[in-house]
Amino acid sequence: MTIPLLDLTREYAGIGEEIQRAWAGALSTMHLLHGENVAAFEHEIAAYIGTPHACGVASGTDALLLSLLSLGIGAGDEVIVHANAFAAAVEAVHHAGAQPLLVDVEADGLGPDPDAVAAAVTPRTRALIAVHMYGEPLRLSPLVALTTRHGMALIEDGSHAHGASRDARKVGSVGRLGCFSAGVVKNLGAYGDAGFVTSADAAAVERIRVLQAHGQAAKNRHVVYGFNSRLDELQAAVLRVKLRHLDARNHRRRAIAAHYRQRFHGLAVRVPVEFPGAVHAYHQFVIRTGERERLRAHLAAAGIETGVHYPVPLHRQPAWLQRYGESPPLPRAERLAQEILSLPVFPDLTDAEVERVADAVVGYFHA
Repeated sequence: MTIPLLDLTREYAGIGEEIQRAWAGALSTMHLLHGENVAAFEHEIAAYIGTPHACGVASGTDALLLSLLSLGIGAGDEVIVHANAFAAAVEAVHHAGAQPLLVDVEADGLGPDPDAVAAAVTPRTRALIAVHMYGEPLRLSPLVALTTRHGMALIEDGSHAHGASRDARKVGSVGRLGCFSAGVVKNLGAYGDAGFVTSADAAAVERIRVLQAHGQAAKNRHVVYGFNSRLDELQAAVLRVKLRHLDARNHRRRAIAAHYRQRFHGLAVRVPVEFPGAVHAYHQFVIRTGERERLRAHLAAAGIETGVHYPVPLHRQPAWLQRYGESPPLPRAERLAQEILSLPVFPDLTDAEVERVADAVVGYFHA
């Protein structure tokens, strides 16, 4: 039987009754926009992340776009993004009307290289989007110092890192704004598109609330032209249920990851590093090997699904080349794209399935 990279039916089997009760409660009131669950989820996720404010939105991409616009970032401005991230970060900068500046990844991690960020800054640079890739919480202190020194906003993208923390601070609580997708495949995932923003900046969050509701400061009083980007009541109800289980499910992910690390010790493969003071969320367990395609084929033959997140860096994507043209090489991001491979790590895997994955990887390198 195939071991999937992700199987959402297993999670639902455990929490389905809770979800159905939550939906029944929401449907009984028919307050499906700006309802009780949205307000409660915003309060609960802010408390969980450790910020005074949170605002539910329609998607993680909208969280990024609305955050940029809430800071007044637009035409004539620049925003730095690291090139190994997902396309949503560049999309948000593009649709805000600003210029994305792509930089290479750090030598020993997955986030933006601070030296590359510093070299990219110009007088027009307004923000840095730092993406916590695969659930690994970035070391943000050098980026905080850098953005503070240059008067830039640090925007965290925690879409892969719900519940991750570093130095006792949750992802999404350090930057000016924390942006999260809560789409279906995320550690904290709705049953459709969803997202949220966390922040200590009350004014920025209030601007997001205006922008997300067609620019209305009050009903039928449109002070700007905005968007339709609301978290709906049914998805908020799902997220409230899943938030109660998030820490336990992340704990199981970490246990699976620890077993993989132990089994893969000494192999010609790089595994995720547990940095001191860091609590990884393991949205993906991403290994690195120069034999990626052969290993992937070996695992597929053994009935094990894998993924590549992401196979083409942002500066080599067709959309980037059409809009912004050829870019200088970013060798670390390009090498990452050739070596990364995601193994199953979702918390509903059985111990036998985890062992089967580990055996297959070890068997490949010992063949």
